[in-house]
Amino acid sequence: MKNTLLGMVAALTFVATSSLADDNAVAPQELVQEFTQMCLEWANDDGVEGKDLKKYVLDCVNDELTSSNYQAVSSVEI
Repeated sequence: MKNTLLGMVAALTFVATSSLADDNAVAPQELVQEFTQMCLEWANDDGVEGKDLKKYVLDCVNDELTSSNYQAVSSVEI
């Protein structure tokens, strides 16, 4: 009985987490490029440069993507 219950909980957890990842669509590359350019302009306005620039832009792009119900990206081309 305990093993059955544990197996059901594990299966439900897997289904719940896998369906959450599928809720957001992958953003079109053009949109990622637009957000990247916008975030680069904001970084320039904020005086961000050097090694902090890539992280700033990536975080900014991912914020914009997630607020638009798209999946986050792992990197951006600067």
